[in-house]
Amino acid sequence: MAFMTPGAARVALVTLATALMAPGALAQTPQQSFQVAARVTEGCLIGAAAGGAAPLGRLDFGTASALSEATLTSAVVQTGGVSLECTPGLALTMRVGGGLNPSGGARYLTHEGGGRLAYALFADAGLGRRLDIDQPMSFVLGTGVSRVTLPLYGRLTLPESAAAGTYTDRLTVTLEW
Repeated sequence: MAFMTPGAARVALVTLATALMAPGALAQTPQQSFQVAARVTEGCLIGAAAGGAAPLGRLDFGTASALSEATLTSAVVQTGGVSLECTPGLALTMRVGGGLNPSGGARYLTHEGGGRLAYALFADAGLGRRLDIDQPMSFVLGTGVSRVTLPLYGRLTLPESAAAGTYTDRLTVTLEW
């Protein structure tokens, strides 16, 4: 049996440890890679306060005399309870239905007593771009713009003898992207 001096034992252990750590001495560990990805799509989100279904907005022509022949104009005002947000730079196509009372390609406000008033929708404040029933109207959101204000304007010409009362309609807006 051979005995080693304490100094020789240390040298032997260091030599053994070095030999075990050499590249060829370690066991090979297989490696594989995998891809990580996320896809973010453009789109719009319509949200209502308290999770309920709230109207998107209101087009109100105001109040006029039953004997008036005035032409009234208004813009859709989005209500505070609904938000419409879209991806900035998104190209949207909007269609507005005929409402509850369409007839002959026109939209009508109706009165409980049976009266009706024809009105028209437009895509610009100058009332130059008329929006017929379900006609597609395209627009692009600017970069950095996410909150959407729908470009909807209305015009109503009163007949001289409209029955007094409140006239209403309800329209459906469809957005496509």
